[in-house]
Amino acid sequence: MRDYQSQPEFLSVMSSYMSGDRDAAEKAVAELLRKYPHDSSLQLLLGNIKYTVGLLKEASSHLEKAVELDPGLCQAYYRLGVCYVRMGKLNEALKAFRKNVDEKCGSHAMSFYWMGLINSFLGKDDDALEAFTLLHTESPESLLANFFLAQLRMRRNEHEEALRLLRELLAVSPDFAEVHYLMGQVYERMHLNTEAIQCFRKTLELNPEDKRARLEYENLFDVPPL
Repeated sequence: MRDYQSQPEFLSVMSSYMSGDRDAAEKAVAELLRKYPHDSSLQLLLGNIKYTVGLLKEASSHLEKAVELDPGLCQAYYRLGVCYVRMGKLNEALKAFRKNVDEKCGSHAMSFYWMGLINSFLGKDDDALEAFTLLHTESPESLLANFFLAQLRMRRNEHEEALRLLRELLAVSPDFAEVHYLMGQVYERMHLNTEAIQCFRKTLELNPEDKRARLEYENLFDVPPL
């Protein structure tokens, strides 16, 4: 335990932080940092506080300092990655999430999620597929990766695999309208119009305001049978 962690001022900091009094916690941590400027945990804590109140530039500065002081402080890399995403610094975010993964920190599964999203946004489908596949492996019970993996598989015309992933997701989330819509698109690409119509109809049952599904549904009735 660090020397200051048993002191009343630090206990007061944690009490304020846990109770949601960010202003009091921020002032107290800043005061402690004046005494212990090279403490990585305090830099991380102040970075987290700055992040929660939306001061992203200041948050990233403290988080960068935290990992500079302690390169093994893996939880700081995850928060830094999310901070960079919100700042639009996507390449820097990828590097931070990669460090979190390499250090095998407790939050590394969610790093795969962010890496998948960023790479997909940047058009790096192979990297996105790898990240979401790792997320699927690391956290199979959440099925968080299924939807994104299905989209990537559909882009590659791997329709059966896309359908398998979507069915797996629907088994636990049967009222997920967006999944039914995506399944309809997959079936349409496979020229299975009857199945596609059923999916778009289900989408509209769950979300009557979905104009995309309504257009797809209505257009399919004008398609002559093969």
